[in-house]
Amino acid sequence: MSVQYEDQQVTVFQSALHQTTSTVVATDDMILIVDPAWLPEEIAAIQEHVKSKDKGQRQYLLFTHSDFDHILGWNAFPEAVTIASRGFAARSGKEETIQEIKDFDDHYYIQRPYIIDYPAIDIIIDYDEQTIEMGNTSVSFYLAPGHQADGVFAVVHELHTLIAGDYLSDVEFPFIHHNSEAYERTIDKLEQVLSQKNIGLLVPGHGKSTANVNEMRDRIEDSRWYIQVLRDEVRQKEKFEVLQAFVDSFLFSRYLGEEHENNKAQMKEEEKG
Repeated sequence: MSVQYEDQQVTVFQSALHQTTSTVVATDDMILIVDPAWLPEEIAAIQEHVKSKDKGQRQYLLFTHSDFDHILGWNAFPEAVTIASRGFAARSGKEETIQEIKDFDDHYYIQRPYIIDYPAIDIIIDYDEQTIEMGNTSVSFYLAPGHQADGVFAVVHELHTLIAGDYLSDVEFPFIHHNSEAYERTIDKLEQVLSQKNIGLLVPGHGKSTANVNEMRDRIEDSRWYIQVLRDEVRQKEKFEVLQAFVDSFLFSRYLGEEHENNKAQMKEEEKG
C-alpha cells in the first residue's frame, strides 16, 4: 500500500489493485476512514496509520458505495461508527456481493484476519448535506447515484476536502452501472459543491487525488462529455471515432474498453425506456 497524498490531517492510500484509494482524515475531534481496501497487507497499513493518529477520537467508517472492493475492509475497524446511504443499507443482493469477496480471496489464496460480511450501518444517509459534527470538525454527505444506485460522496468542510467515491477519476471515464441520467445529476452536484465549498483537495475512488481546481473542472467536463457523446452515439446508431479515441487514450484501455462496451449496453437499455 503506497501513500499517494499526505498532509497533517489527510492521508490517501493507493492500492496496487485498480489504483483504488482509501482515505483517512484525522483531526483532533474525529477519525474518518473511507473504503479501506484491498489486500490484507494494505488494510494493515491503514490500521497502523489509524492507530498512530488515535488520541481517543471517535472513529467513523464511510462506505461510498456497495461494490465489493469498497466494503471488504469493514471488520478491520470494529470500533468505527459506520456510514452509508439508505440504499446501501437496504440493498438486495448482499449475499452476492459477499460471494464476490470470497471468490476473489479464493482465487488469490488470500486469508484475512477478520470475518467477511456485509457492513451493518450505524448512520444512514438519507439526504444531501446531512452532516456529522464533532467539535470543530464537520463532514457533510451527498447522495450520489449513477455509478451505483447507492453512492455517497463527502465533504470535510474545515479541510476543504471532497471525497468523491467512484467519480472524477483520472484513470477511468464514467462506469455507468446504474443510470446515466442519475450519473449526470451527480456530476452536476459535484460541480456545485466544488464551486460553493471552496474545495482544495479532490479524492476519487480510483486514481490520483488533485489539489488543482482546473483539473477538477476538467474531470467534470470530461465525464459530462463522455456520457453525452455516448448517448448520441447510441441514439444515432453509429460509431463516433472521437469517442473511441477518448477511450483509447486511457492507460488501461483493454479493460476500460470492456467497461465502455458495458456502458453502451446500459445506455441502450435506458433508450428502450
